[in-house]
Amino acid sequence: MISSMKCVLLLFIFLPFCVPTFSQTAVTPLNIIVNSTYTNIGVQWNVSGDVNYNSTLTIEYKKTTQSTYSVSAKTVRANPNATVDGAPLNYNFHAGSVLFLQPGTSYDLKLTLFDPEGTGAIQNITAQTKAEQPAVYTGNVKYVSPGSGGGTGTLANPYLGLQTAANNAAPGIVFQIAPGLYSPFSLNTDGTAGNDIVFSGSTSDSVIIDGGGTTSGIITLGVFNDSIQHIVLENLVIRNGAWAIDAQNSQHILMRNCIIRNVDQGYINRRQNGWEHDQTVENSIISGRTVWPQTNGNIPGEAGIRIIGNRNVVRYNTVNNFGDGISTEAPPYKVNYSMDVHNNLVHRIVDDPIEIDGAVSNIRVWRNKVVNGRMGVSVAPVFGGPCYVFRNEFMNMELSTYKMNRSPAGLVIVHNSGAKLDRGTTSSAGWQNTWFRNNVLASTHYCFEEYAMPAVSLFDDWDYNAYSSDQPGTTNFEWFKWDNTRYAKLPQLFTGTGIEQNGIEFNYHTHLTNISFPATWDIPVALNGFNFLPVTNSPLIDTGEVLSNINDPFVTDGKPDCGALEVGMPLPNYGYQGPFLPTAIGESANIDDEIIIYPNPTNGIFRVQSSKFEVQHLEVYNSLGKKVYSTTEFLKINVSVQPSGIYTCFLKTNNSIFRRKIVIAK
Repeated sequence: MISSMKCVLLLFIFLPFCVPTFSQTAVTPLNIIVNSTYTNIGVQWNVSGDVNYNSTLTIEYKKTTQSTYSVSAKTVRANPNATVDGAPLNYNFHAGSVLFLQPGTSYDLKLTLFDPEGTGAIQNITAQTKAEQPAVYTGNVKYVSPGSGGGTGTLANPYLGLQTAANNAAPGIVFQIAPGLYSPFSLNTDGTAGNDIVFSGSTSDSVIIDGGGTTSGIITLGVFNDSIQHIVLENLVIRNGAWAIDAQNSQHILMRNCIIRNVDQGYINRRQNGWEHDQTVENSIISGRTVWPQTNGNIPGEAGIRIIGNRNVVRYNTVNNFGDGISTEAPPYKVNYSMDVHNNLVHRIVDDPIEIDGAVSNIRVWRNKVVNGRMGVSVAPVFGGPCYVFRNEFMNMELSTYKMNRSPAGLVIVHNSGAKLDRGTTSSAGWQNTWFRNNVLASTHYCFEEYAMPAVSLFDDWDYNAYSSDQPGTTNFEWFKWDNTRYAKLPQLFTGTGIEQNGIEFNYHTHLTNISFPATWDIPVALNGFNFLPVTNSPLIDTGEVLSNINDPFVTDGKPDCGALEVGMPLPNYGYQGPFLPTAIGESANIDDEIIIYPNPTNGIFRVQSSKFEVQHLEVYNSLGKKVYSTTEFLKINVSVQPSGIYTCFLKTNNSIFRRKIVIAK
């Protein structure tokens, strides 16, 4: 009998049925592991047997409320005999992801494991994506002002200093932090599901936590021998120290709308227990103090975001000036499953802008923009896969667009655009079980240079990719090197290797909107100094292969273009999306903003602060445009009689009128 169960975040399904005895060439299904993030679901079906590796997994999915199934992104078969990182992989599974789902939604999955030897199974399961974090956290509101001890947490008598607040933390407390300068603090108290502990700055960059040059964490979450859970950090400036956020054994953590400056490391998981999971780092600026470029071969170890574990999401961040940008590389290895890294802007990175080292299955890296680094994305190594790398832009890497050190296995690399001086991408270790589709790769030398291909790789399927080189494609000036053999251009490559039957040759000078190279790699390319969009009549338009699920949000005519950008579709948004209040209204409030309202959200009682103007009159309007309050007194404003909702405040000075949004949340 096959059992099924519903999952919210993590689902284990065991198949406690008797399987007929077949030869070891037949597959035997074992347990299924399902992990969900906000928009994706990853499936790993462990198996035994199948020593000829000819079994397959198909994943179909639909909303639970609907009736028609669609096919997931490509699945990957892990080969236990593959040598990864110098040792046998010893993982035997099929895995794949369902992409671009709605948060907080139930989905039905139909998993079909098929083996020509006559075994296999069909399993129907239900899984649910994670719900998005609330725009406004409500709970037991406590107030914090600068200081070094004392206070009761009321608006009239706030806690003085963040450490005082942390010492009084409990599940469900929302700390509203007034503008000002604060000292580092540590927190050892857990929140609970639905009752997070929230540290919320009044605006996006008016609350400054200064490390004063500390050699440890500016904010320290947890301790080395225990986990910490359900913590929110938002709208904070964190600066001047070794680690901005030292997140130890952290689970269910949200960091958003923060600005991190002048640190060695930004958000860091550094403990080696392997307990981390469900961490989200989003819409933040994370700037280090590692100088780029470094031409001495030095490889600094600092990272802007070093995050490990399951179901983590890193999105819409701008990360610059570190050794590594966004990294999953940290001991222990093989604890990273079902993670999303998307819509980040990563630049001026001495080593790897995006580093997915040590991952096992269902890692998804998409729609990131990477400029001025050593190797665009590192998968060195991936232990089985799939690691999906798609719709990313890579510009001006020092050594290689893709880093394949330590023989990674299980890669789905599709719809990326890369351009660099010299070799487009190069690897001496070899790609294993790699599906390479619809990519654009431009260079001044070899488009790719692969020295050796592992003999036990189950497949290396390269096709429908587009290449451009400044070399003429003649003897000693070939476009390709595969398994240490040179090939002049695509016809010779296909004849000699069988790959790229449908590959495309193009001219990056004329077929892309704006691609040009600096004289040397250590001259930075401006973040807006290039454009991979194909021009009209480019051979890249409508010539990609249709890819199930992966093409869904990007291709509307059934004819995908090659590369990261689709003609006729909106261009991506990368990186930090601008300062905004925790209400997600989108109102800007800068550190030198003329007028600040805090706390916001509020229970109805708030204050107005201005360092530049004297506010003479305040009017408050509800969402219907009706004036509900006016005053000329600003010590404490009380509109608590109004219902919860979004309100607009008009503040009049002697010669100006300022508008601010505020949320009343009770």
